[in-house]
Amino acid sequence: MRDFDKRCMSQALQALLIAGFVLCAPLSVQASDFPFRPSPRLDPAKVNVLSAADAGRTGEFQLKGPLSHLKMEVIDWKSADQSLHWTIEVTETADYTVTALLRVDNDAPIRMTVSTGVGEINAPFVRDPRGFQSRSAFTTPLRLTTGRHVLTLRLQPSPEQAPFNAEVISLELTRPDVVAALHKEALALRADVRWMGKEPFGVMFHWTKRTMPRMGPQKSYEQAVKDFDVEQFADQVASTGAGFVVMTTSHSDQYIPAPNKALDAILPGRTASRDMVADLIAALGKRNIKLFLYYHLGPIEDPAWTAATHQWDKDQTRFFANWQAIISEMGERYGTGLAGWWFDDGLYNYYYRSPDWSALYRAAHAGNPQRAVCFNSWNGTLATEFQDYECGEEVAPGGLNAFLNTDGSMNGTLTKGGDGRVQAGAFKGLQSASTFVVETDWIHNKRDTEAAAPKWTPQALASTLSMIKAHGGAPIVDMLIYQDGQIAPRSLETLREAARIAGLR
Repeated sequence: MRDFDKRCMSQALQALLIAGFVLCAPLSVQASDFPFRPSPRLDPAKVNVLSAADAGRTGEFQLKGPLSHLKMEVIDWKSADQSLHWTIEVTETADYTVTALLRVDNDAPIRMTVSTGVGEINAPFVRDPRGFQSRSAFTTPLRLTTGRHVLTLRLQPSPEQAPFNAEVISLELTRPDVVAALHKEALALRADVRWMGKEPFGVMFHWTKRTMPRMGPQKSYEQAVKDFDVEQFADQVASTGAGFVVMTTSHSDQYIPAPNKALDAILPGRTASRDMVADLIAALGKRNIKLFLYYHLGPIEDPAWTAATHQWDKDQTRFFANWQAIISEMGERYGTGLAGWWFDDGLYNYYYRSPDWSALYRAAHAGNPQRAVCFNSWNGTLATEFQDYECGEEVAPGGLNAFLNTDGSMNGTLTKGGDGRVQAGAFKGLQSASTFVVETDWIHNKRDTEAAAPKWTPQALASTLSMIKAHGGAPIVDMLIYQDGQIAPRSLETLREAARIAGLR
């Protein structure tokens, strides 16, 4: 979610869980403000997402987060008199499993109700053991007859006047047989990426078109790609003891530091003649370091890309076909040399478009079926089972101890000495990772300015790395980098010392 993190204040967070809960000032916006709204017609062959941001509202709600390419939670649900409603169209009578994606603060038991003009189902809200958002399913399916319906979600605390405060992302409507088939397929395809937790740690760098040099004018993207010294960069990474690198491709702008015919066909001028990705794989590989790529499907900060890729089409088929073409081309080219993908905004950008997650996942594994793939949920719940690890995002210094149980487990979801796979909750079965910044931001984009000083001491960083490792997790440490490939010196030294203290190099 880094295209707007700088507008928010980070809080002390839990690692290995969803490792990121950043609150932005809520905005009073209406669903009609969003460029994309899905068709109200249910597709019986897929997961149908009814975004809370698109819902009609009874009572005073607000929407969390900035208005952009993101659809985030409806918040400030504090009364049983409030409700959300959606108009849907059903082409054939069938039963649908209903799942609510929400979080409820306070400990009052909550009963969820979903109703239409002809039927109603109820279920208790089931909290995720990690304390963040839940995927709370209704055990009884909802019978939907052919035609148009108004679907209403209500929340009722017990006792009736008990205080509560809820936030809602969506309702999902899915045929029970589709739920079962997708679950079976996702687990059958899932790669075993427990090796991530066995590596000392990973490092992440936001080296993009917007990355600035330490001093002087910024080079063109093409020239900066040509001049990037991969051997010097790989030496710096190796000096920390890291086992893998997550390198950003596209971020606020759609550019890739390598040739890519698919991207050129969509919008020429956004690739590079040098294949810096291949060169990074080679340089890092000589030092036994693996390469992941970070990819963003395109925020509105890049309007030319938004238009060219058909990001706001009512039918998202072309948009995701473009995505699959770009990603699969890169996967096929680099094969096993590309160890993983870190896809941003999985829950807040991909999810509300109801993509064919299986097709995206298969494209991401092109050329390497064991490639590690995640779709970032930021502070939210699971977007899809079609992934191999959870990204985790943002851990603040000192933000871990409060989430350890007396037995050393992490809220019952990760066990000290375990294999790093989440044991309970929406992310069950995924390799846990925790991605966080050493400084105060993700990218150095200020001209003639020294990279920000690290916010961690070596001792605090060492303690956090050790705690994550003790639970089998994969720490991913983001550091600022200059346009020439020099890692911010103060942060580099902090990580080196932290890794030494923790016994990781």
